[in-house]
Amino acid sequence: MDFRRALLASLGAVAPLACGAGSVLALQGHLYACATVMALVGVWAAARSLWSGHEPSWLPAPSPPTTDAIAAASELRIVRSLLDQTPAPLIIADAAGVLRAGNRAARALFGVDDRLAPAPPDLSAALGQSDPGRRLTVRLETEEGPHVYAVSIADLIDPRGPMRLAVLVDIQPEIRAAEAAALRDLMQVLSHEIMNALTPVASLAATARDLLRDEQSPAAALALDAVATLARRADGLTRFVEAYRTLARLPEPVLSPVSLCALLDETAQLFRGRWTARGVCLRLVKPSPDIHLDLDLDLMVHALANVLSNGAEATLAAGHDAPTVTLTAQNRDGGARLTIQDNGPGVRSADQETIFRPFFTTKPAGSGVGLSFARQVALSHGGSLTLAL
Repeated sequence: MDFRRALLASLGAVAPLACGAGSVLALQGHLYACATVMALVGVWAAARSLWSGHEPSWLPAPSPPTTDAIAAASELRIVRSLLDQTPAPLIIADAAGVLRAGNRAARALFGVDDRLAPAPPDLSAALGQSDPGRRLTVRLETEEGPHVYAVSIADLIDPRGPMRLAVLVDIQPEIRAAEAAALRDLMQVLSHEIMNALTPVASLAATARDLLRDEQSPAAALALDAVATLARRADGLTRFVEAYRTLARLPEPVLSPVSLCALLDETAQLFRGRWTARGVCLRLVKPSPDIHLDLDLDLMVHALANVLSNGAEATLAAGHDAPTVTLTAQNRDGGARLTIQDNGPGVRSADQETIFRPFFTTKPAGSGVGLSFARQVALSHGGSLTLAL
């Protein structure tokens, strides 16, 4: 049987050549019909040989892969898969300075399939000038606004030439959390010291006001006005310091599984109870399917209500015919992304860097606490609150 198969394989390889030679001889002898028949037979023999999986005998047979080659290829596939699943973006720079996305996280961050064009100037400078092993930071624009990344750089040896690998780690949440913690510590000290000094002033001003009310002289009347003004200012400062304490005493969140849709429904109910009568419409877009998140429901509802109220006030102040605030929730990588929009005039460019600072406000009667409080709640849950432009 093996001899027969070998013979058939040999004939399958030789037949096209023989038929081709015979066709050429027939043409030289002006035997056109024979030439045509032999050519067709040669084509049929060649096609049958290929269809049967037989390689022509004059081609060298491919050598089977070795065990080491198979293992190396398997390891390479595993390494590539692991790098692609790495949450930290990987950037590769070649000798010409061209930057390419090295994994899925990098492609998502920069919105490219391969080459970064144009490459962020700060990142290019870091890869071109920094020493391997040195750790530095760069500021990059993302869909959530500017983010600071820690960058670790290593040199690679590649047959195509020298390359550099940059590993990016988003440290923006840690920076914001550190800023929030430092701010709380500062506010605790300030509120304690200010209240200690302010309390006796307010008390003495109230006492002096009560004593001067029975005096009828012009001087007493002037003194009464001055003391009354002092008492009012002391009360105002007391309320201001209490706002400090609100931020400084932000409790640690008590986490428990909460339905995202339930969070949205409770927030919407609270918002509509305050703003529907004033003509503001809330448009709610729920996620599908619903998910459960570990969070502090009371803190999160309070934080969302602050941001929604800020949008309601903005759209009312703009005099819009149909003031509307939209709250959209989307499932995202095991968590959620909440987006709040309003049809007001937007945040002025001069205020975009300061709206989350404590006590910054553009409203005459605003305290400047709402957005700062909401950001601290988001940070305490491992998230963030940013202004999307």
